[in-house]
Amino acid sequence: MDTQALKEAAIELRKHLELYKEKESAARLLYAEMENLISAAERGEINTQIEAGDIPGHRIMDESNLRGYRELSSAYSKFYVELIDGRDSDTFKTIQKIMEQVRA
Repeated sequence: MDTQALKEAAIELRKHLELYKEKESAARLLYAEMENLISAAERGEINTQIEAGDIPGHRIMDESNLRGYRELSSAYSKFYVELIDGRDSDTFKTIQKIMEQVRA
C-alpha cells in the first residue's frame, strides 16, 4: 500500500468535503461518516488495505446528487481506490490504459 498516495487522496477528499458540506446535507453526512478514516489516512495510520464493504460513504455517493460534483466524486473515488489498494489490480490497470487512450 502506498501510504503517501493514500494521505494525499485523504487530504484532497477532505478539501472537497469541506467545500461542499456547507451547501449539501449529503456532503455533511458523508464527511461525518468518513472523518475518522480520512484523519487516520492523513496521519499515516493505515498501512494495509481495507475491505471495500468496510469503507463508508458509497451509498451516500450513489444515492445522492454528490456524484454530480465532479471534483468531489473524483476525490472520493481516488481515496476509495487507495484504501482498497486497488492500483495494483489488473482491472484498475486496464481502466487506466483505456482512460489514457481516450485522452490521447
